[in-house]
Amino acid sequence: MKHYYSLLLLLFAGSMLSSAYGSSQKLSLEIGKQTKLANIDKKIKTGLKKAPATETSEEEWTLLGTGKYTDDIMTNSGLESKTWDVEIYESKSTPGFYRVENPYGNGNCPYFETPFESCDFLLHAENPDAVWMEYVELKNIDFGLGEGEYCPAYTGDYAGYYIKEGYFDVETAISMGMASGKMLGGNITFEAETLILDFPLFGDEGLSLAANVDGLFCVSLPGASDFKFNIEQPDICTSSDINVKYIAGKDIKEVKYDIFPGLLSFESTDEELFDKVKNEGKTANDGSFTVAPQFGINTVALAAISSEGETVGKKIFYCFGQQENADQWKSIGKAEYSEDLLSSIYPDDLDNVVYQVDIQESVVTPGRYRLIDLYGPEYPYYNDLVKDGNILTDHDHHHYTVVDTTNPDMVYIEAAPLAADFGYGQTMMFSEGWLYMQKGADLTDPEVLEGFGKMENGKITFLGGALFMYMPEFGMPRGNINHKFYIKLPDPGSVAGIPTESETHTFYNLSGIKVASPSTPGIYIKVSADKIEKTVVK
Repeated sequence: MKHYYSLLLLLFAGSMLSSAYGSSQKLSLEIGKQTKLANIDKKIKTGLKKAPATETSEEEWTLLGTGKYTDDIMTNSGLESKTWDVEIYESKSTPGFYRVENPYGNGNCPYFETPFESCDFLLHAENPDAVWMEYVELKNIDFGLGEGEYCPAYTGDYAGYYIKEGYFDVETAISMGMASGKMLGGNITFEAETLILDFPLFGDEGLSLAANVDGLFCVSLPGASDFKFNIEQPDICTSSDINVKYIAGKDIKEVKYDIFPGLLSFESTDEELFDKVKNEGKTANDGSFTVAPQFGINTVALAAISSEGETVGKKIFYCFGQQENADQWKSIGKAEYSEDLLSSIYPDDLDNVVYQVDIQESVVTPGRYRLIDLYGPEYPYYNDLVKDGNILTDHDHHHYTVVDTTNPDMVYIEAAPLAADFGYGQTMMFSEGWLYMQKGADLTDPEVLEGFGKMENGKITFLGGALFMYMPEFGMPRGNINHKFYIKLPDPGSVAGIPTESETHTFYNLSGIKVASPSTPGIYIKVSADKIEKTVVK
């Protein structure tokens, strides 16, 4: 079982405490470890004249029956997303306007043991392509932010907030793209991080946090189509092929997929990418398919398609081909590595350490280096992380971290798997400059240039925060916060693998391991004083 270390940033942490009927339900929310929004009032209010706040008019409702609610709001307090039964009503006067009755206090909510009065969700799906959620108080739910006193919490989407506060009418909010929800097949969903968990009375300026961080929020009307769609995340790096298993609801007609070299998107809403998969991708069958990643990072995208030809589910993940390509690299000894990625993200558990790592240089492109097993057995915390289940030890290949110094003023680290999982999916690291390159940013922009590192006298450094560790179920916390990260190349005079005067050549197998004399049939790399070449033993 994995040990969940304490993240410095953006971690959803906390536990639920039992409470009696009629009293506040108590949660524990650590505000320093959340996806924190700028004060939402300041996002759009500047220069606007506030109109009188609007109140929802009294509605007459028709009970539609029992539907399903999947939560991704209480997950901000460390609770796992759950699905449970809710009663759903529709407005008699406004078709498409729905009320979800007391979802947290109805007695079915797995987070709270007893029924209590909280709030109804009010969802406007009159336009199924622009659904919005009214801003309402989560009554009698105490997130523990009031220092002994109750601090009320509110939720809704951006449209609901600004409409409630009187800054925009419904038509204007929708035209500005604030309504980020969709209704498809009777299922109402919102884009990730477009719902709000708001504490307007906290402190002097209030506190606004992103909700629906994983994009799991869903209200399914009675009789809604079964469009559930998910994948079992496989190992993200392999020396061969990757088998991907998926789950598709009964109303999904087919699943299309494709694999692309490079990093294409961090967004499951990338319409261009998913249209390409839908129209040109391969068809998966029987709950699984196999892809063959190229060396380096690859993007795998899946689209679930209904019988009407609509894309009703989207998934994206990244994987690495870990082919050795030994004939393209030569060993140059050991680099000195000052670790400030994990130690910045997990400062309570891991300290900055300096240790030696095997390093190779590209034969094809001098100035490109790759570190071998950066968080392998040489890492001083390796055994601790293995014991806690955070380091993956069942891989049959090395893990390479490629550092490009061909321009010493614009050094970047390409995306690389760390063979680690801290509870939020298998991790990878890269530098900010590399990410800018993937996004096609202007590389002359001074702010963009700050994401690149520098190499001086064989020492590679980056500015604080210019490194990322990507965790697919969490996000991208920044490393090198302590400004201690560096890579020091070995002294050229002590480079391993360069023949001495008494040696004419040295042999390596395709795993980069030195062999005295190749006798077993196979392919070997011969390093001579003036060249490196491939040799075959039959």
